[in-house]
Amino acid sequence: MRPADITLPSEIEGFLLVDRTELDKKNKLGLLEGILTGELPEEDKAAVQRGLSTLNSTFQSSPRFHATIAQERLKGNSLSAAFPAHIEWSEIERLCKKYNTEAVLAIEMFDTDFIITKGKRKTKKTVGEGDKKREVEVDEFYASGVSNVTMGIRVYDAINKKIIDEQFYKRTNTWEEAASSKAEALAKLIMKGDASSRVSAQIADQYAYRIAPLPVRISRSYFRKHKRAPSIAMGARMAEVNRWEDALKAWDEGVSIADIKRAGFLRYNTAVAHEVLGDLDQAISNAQDAYIKYGNKDAQGYVRVLEGRRSDEQRLREQE
Repeated sequence: MRPADITLPSEIEGFLLVDRTELDKKNKLGLLEGILTGELPEEDKAAVQRGLSTLNSTFQSSPRFHATIAQERLKGNSLSAAFPAHIEWSEIERLCKKYNTEAVLAIEMFDTDFIITKGKRKTKKTVGEGDKKREVEVDEFYASGVSNVTMGIRVYDAINKKIIDEQFYKRTNTWEEAASSKAEALAKLIMKGDASSRVSAQIADQYAYRIAPLPVRISRSYFRKHKRAPSIAMGARMAEVNRWEDALKAWDEGVSIADIKRAGFLRYNTAVAHEVLGDLDQAISNAQDAYIKYGNKDAQGYVRVLEGRRSDEQRLREQE
């Protein structure tokens, strides 16, 4: 479980996820920009909803928070680099009471553009079969689409009436397709709305990890075999079938009868086993021994990784 980047007040248990990107008709500049860029409001609305849905689904994996998507869509998107004025606290209180949450997470800025470039280039192609197979140079048509997405997110603490986080994101993704004709390359290229939705989801997922403890997948390597230390391979086979207690015992018993280099391998492996079994203190102690007593250089870096995990565990306890 990875701790959040920031620690939110302990009384917050639920978020109301709000789309506050509806353009105010009084905002003539924003409406004019939409006309000039060919922007389709429904495309951007769908992309914002994709972001909210991603936040909602990601929060479901967090033991700390739950989330609900509001039915309301609020006015406020400025289509600029500045956040709009904050939502009135009376409205925040009304929304939280209606949906039984303690905080509001609002997407308040959202703007996109999609730039298409196309052209022709030379590429090599294999033709023929058998002895007649050869490479020839042919024309290839390509189409590239660059999606730029701007998103602004605010978090309102309804209990303490404070804005507890405010983040501005600007992300660019590029897609490319190639074909034997210009029309085919363009037809294969991702649509603007789909591109905006994908980038919106990426930003939303990144933001969820900023404020919520969430599970992440990590991997560890360990020594699997050595002719001079059969206990390394024995323990590795046990680990492969998830018998980590037995693997730990085999590796630990092998330390006393191995030469110093192989003992370092074995002690490193016992550190991994202790980590898998959830004992970080023993894992750190074993990794330190692998480096200090037996000179295993890989263990030095592993100690730092384990100490980072222990620090994360402390932060997780603070975020419960």
